[in-house]
Amino acid sequence: MSLDALFDRPSAKSSLVEKYIAFKKEHPKARQRDVAQGLNVPEAELISNQLGVQSLYLNGDFSSLLKDLPSLGYVMILMRNDYAVHERKGIYENVKVGGPMGMGLIISSDNRIDLRLFLRRWKHGFAVRERLQTGERLSLQFFDESGVAIQKLYLQDNSNVEAYEQLLSRYRNTDQSTAIDFVEVAEPAPLVDVAAIDQQALQEDWSNMTDVHQFVGLLKKYAVTREQAFDIVGEKYAQPFDVTKLKAVLNRLAEEQVPIMCFVGNNGGIQIHSGEIHSVVEMGDWLNVLDPEFNLHLLMSGVKKGWLVRKPTSDGIITSLELYDDQSRQVAQFFGKRIEKSPENLAWRHVAEATLVA
Repeated sequence: MSLDALFDRPSAKSSLVEKYIAFKKEHPKARQRDVAQGLNVPEAELISNQLGVQSLYLNGDFSSLLKDLPSLGYVMILMRNDYAVHERKGIYENVKVGGPMGMGLIISSDNRIDLRLFLRRWKHGFAVRERLQTGERLSLQFFDESGVAIQKLYLQDNSNVEAYEQLLSRYRNTDQSTAIDFVEVAEPAPLVDVAAIDQQALQEDWSNMTDVHQFVGLLKKYAVTREQAFDIVGEKYAQPFDVTKLKAVLNRLAEEQVPIMCFVGNNGGIQIHSGEIHSVVEMGDWLNVLDPEFNLHLLMSGVKKGWLVRKPTSDGIITSLELYDDQSRQVAQFFGKRIEKSPENLAWRHVAEATLVA
């Protein structure tokens, strides 16, 4: 079935259409996310109503769809939260779906695409067709129950459009007319008061970690947020740093070609870049990495706190730089790239520790 036939479905005739047209007239360069925020509606509602785009609602079989994504070839994937946007180009490979809550794991052989996906939060999916001044842009876009974007996949010039058409034919919802309901989900508050935590026991468990992946289990055991845990273990393992130093850190990493891992996530997944970075550019409030296959955009006005964190492992201390917003939500996380079960790259550690120098 051709793209024209696949995307041939009625557009919205609701009052939202007039509001959308008026907003775009006043803000012609606004992106869909910005328009949605301006109109106080979920971004997915704009997509569903085909405002500014053509869209096709998918059937929700995301586990199977993920396994078929390698057929698209070379693509760009985007994951974001309120203050960070992570864009990576590559080819889907080694797609594994299963385990707790149907988690998706995707790691390409060249590390260009590296994802941890929490499919229990994936509720809505769309194929999207946009008409831009530069031509047609095709994508797959996935949203949570609130209509907030989890991940977007954009075809590139050398992507397999025929495979895209086949995916749409296979995974399109048979009913394209039913209105979609989006349900607001409140973010969970810290589970316990810090004063009620056995702080000595938490400190001991932290010092006895043998693998960085044990950290999540530690948070669950004591029902604390990351920043609560950092405060409890103290400066031996976690120290705040001035986030205004981040630009200098990224520039030094680029100059010295120190390979890193950069994590950006939301409630539906984590997207990872592994390797060197090259071009660090500041544009207003945004601090950016602009490389051919990896882009990172950090809205620094929303980054309120930085932490240097040290986690003990059987291979030695593993150091990370972590960014948080004013609600203690993680914005982004940086590690030195390393081979599993190997010591940390000391060049990375030296750069990270320099953030603590006055």
